Amino acid sequence: MEDAATLTFLPSQDLIKFVHHVINNICGGAPVSHKEFEGCPLDKFWLAIQSAKSIIKNVSTGKSSRDEILEILRPLGQEMAEKFLSAVSVREDEIKKALIQESLKDTVYLKDFDWNVRLAVASDKVLDLNESIMTLHLHTSNTDKGNNTLTVEMLPDQVDRLIEQLKGAREKLAHTSNSR
Repeated sequence: MEDAATLTFLPSQDLIKFVHHVINNICGGAPVSHKEFEGCPLDKFWLAIQSAKSIIKNVSTGKSSRDEILEILRPLGQEMAEKFLSAVSVREDEIKKALIQESLKDTVYLKDFDWNVRLAVASDKVLDLNESIMTLHLHTSNTDKGNNTLTVEMLPDQVDRLIEQLKGAREKLAHTSNSR
């Protein structure tokens, strides 16, 4: 949501202060309070926060070039657009670290795994099944959701495909780390 027009509802003398409050919020600080920016209508205030966050993230991550951002910020005027970009560039490293931390929050880590193989000799539909089944338990961890266990049952041909895919992934990882 990169619409700088919503930022024009903030009094120009408050814009850079607003940008720093938004950056503080991105970096784990308190949410931006409307009480400090009462000159902006409440409905436009929330849109301005979302717009500023989007622009700040795109500048910090390099998704948008400086010229693209200046074009987006054109409704603010050249001087305010430059000040906006300057405020972001001063705190760019801090913003990048916060964005990385935010993205890692949703990352699921494999902590451990267990497996076993059993022989299914029959089922309620087939009298003579005699099929090996591997049960794989993946124990994962996530900072927000805690620990979880995912259980997967596989037939021999599925286990073979999994092993081939894991070998391919290992080769790609080895190739990637060797090319650095």
